[in-house]
Amino acid sequence: MSTDSIKQQLQNTPIGTYLMAHGHFGGSINATIEQGKLKSIDWANGTMVLHSTTYDRDHTVDIGKVTYIDDSRSGSGALGSAQAPDLRQVGNDWYRGDVKVE
Repeated sequence: MSTDSIKQQLQNTPIGTYLMAHGHFGGSINATIEQGKLKSIDWANGTMVLHSTTYDRDHTVDIGKVTYIDDSRSGSGALGSAQAPDLRQVGNDWYRGDVKVE
C-alpha cells in the first residue's frame, strides 16, 4: 500500500482500534509488526502512537514505514487455532472435535 492509502485508512480508523502495523521498523531487514490500540496520530510528524495491551506501554510508529495495516483483530494473538481438531469416527458418524461432519 502507498503512504497515501495508509493515511486514508488511518483517517477512517477510530482512536482505540486495535491495529497491527506491518512494515520495516527499527532498521530491520525483514518486515516486522508493531501492534496495539491506536492512541493518537501526529499528522505533522507522520507518526502514530500504539498502546501495547500486552506490555502496557506506548510505541511511536513512523507512518511512512508502514506497508500494511491489519485492523481485523481485537488484541494480540492468532485469529484462530493453528491446527484443526483431528477427525474421529463414532459408529458411522465422523466428528471434528465435538462437531459432526456432514
